[in-house]
Amino acid sequence: MREGFTTGSCAAAAAKAAAYMLFSGRKKESIDITVPRGDVFHAEIVDVMSTGECVRCAVVKDGGDDPDVTSG
Repeated sequence: MREGFTTGSCAAAAAKAAAYMLFSGRKKESIDITVPRGDVFHAEIVDVMSTGECVRCAVVKDGGDDPDVTSG
C-alpha cells in the first residue's frame, strides 16, 4: 500500500514555504518538512500569491492509496 501525507503535513509545508518567501524575499519551487515519525515530506509549491506584506502558497495533497476528500 502506497503511503501519502496528511492534510496537516501539507498545511505545514505550505506555511513553511510562505514564511520562507515572506522573510527572505526569494521564491521557492519546493519545500521539505520532517514529519513526526522522521520521514521527509517533499512538497512541490503549485501556487504562490505575494503582496509584499503577505504570501500565500499552495501544495497538492497526495493521500496515497487511502485517498479522502482532501486528496488532489
